[in-house]
Amino acid sequence: MAPDTAQTDTATVTVEDLVAKAAALGPKLAERRDKARELRCLPEETIADLIDNGLIQACQPKRFGGPELPFGSHTDVAMELARHCGSTGWVVGILGSHDWWLAKCHPDVQEEIWGADSKAWVAGGFAFERSEPTKADGGFRLSGEWVFGSGVRQDGWFAIMAHVQEEDGSKTPTMMILPSTDFRVKEAWDPPGLIGTGSHNVVVDDVFVPTYRTISFLELNKRKSIGQTINPGWTYNLPMPRVVNYSVAGPVIGMARAALDAFCENIKSRTSYVDRARLQGFATLQARVAESSAEIDAAKDIYDADMRFMRDAAQNDREITQHEQYRFRRNCGYLSMLCRRATHRLAEALGAGGMKSSNLVHQFNLDVLAATGHQALSWDSNATPYGQLMLGLDPNVLPGQKKVTPTLSLGHD
Repeated sequence: MAPDTAQTDTATVTVEDLVAKAAALGPKLAERRDKARELRCLPEETIADLIDNGLIQACQPKRFGGPELPFGSHTDVAMELARHCGSTGWVVGILGSHDWWLAKCHPDVQEEIWGADSKAWVAGGFAFERSEPTKADGGFRLSGEWVFGSGVRQDGWFAIMAHVQEEDGSKTPTMMILPSTDFRVKEAWDPPGLIGTGSHNVVVDDVFVPTYRTISFLELNKRKSIGQTINPGWTYNLPMPRVVNYSVAGPVIGMARAALDAFCENIKSRTSYVDRARLQGFATLQARVAESSAEIDAAKDIYDADMRFMRDAAQNDREITQHEQYRFRRNCGYLSMLCRRATHRLAEALGAGGMKSSNLVHQFNLDVLAATGHQALSWDSNATPYGQLMLGLDPNVLPGQKKVTPTLSLGHD
């Protein structure tokens, strides 16, 4: 087991330190945006920069060399990165959450991954085209194909979700964590936005997954899970589902802010083709900028309020109620809708003179559009359950069916 004292360089790291590093890295990320789009994944030099600066490990346990910052520190970092490259911010938001929830998994898998490499790259994809787990002695046999594996690398680790058949006929949503030798990447990601996330499919062909590399979402949804026997810090005193949705909501705010900044710079330098009047003097454009900025500010206020709430609950070791969890889910959907409205309003106001694929407003608008297609950020998916609670209904009970187990998805489904 890694020693408890593995804290040398990270013991005094703050989230402000990591956000400052992300901001300093920004110009390099901006230079590499086109390369990421061409590759359909993050360039190797970007991955090296993220690892070297510890930008994935904000919430990693001190036991394994991380700073063990509060949940949401990783999304603060991702939000800043997303202002320079939407794809980079998206990947860091997701992988940063993995360094948080991995601390809630079995101690043996933490030791296997972080004991060998404290800066291991752990991607994941919970949506699937097929998933075929079967129980075996000491674990499971697994085959299948999972989609939207943001940031997946063939030399990293990968987490999937499988529905394990129980003897009573029920199915238990279960996370299974695989080493690079147990999966292969199938290139399938080619969207108009977030193209640099490399969210390709992952194929698994009849591999054995030991029990310690699996954990049910019922366990992850506890305030105290098995991994906290070695990571007792308050950072991990939160349920994973619903809370972790913010890992993809945070970067969207950064993308929207980038679109707003790019729009302002674009308009300030342009004149009308009709009478050569400066566009920055047009009242209609001034109103659009004001409204979009208000929406982005409101989205950030919602984010900040929920982060404070989560951290207070975790630090005081208080349960997050069902109502509060679904409120987080509602809020993720709503702030994402605000950001989508803000960037769309700006993109449509660019006019013919701004119709260039290189225009950053259009690029970040497409990133926001792709991001908000994620189930965790969909207003349609996330508003209804909260409305059901308000009207006295149980969102976990489908009409005419038994109660279902709440899970989550970190794919673009």
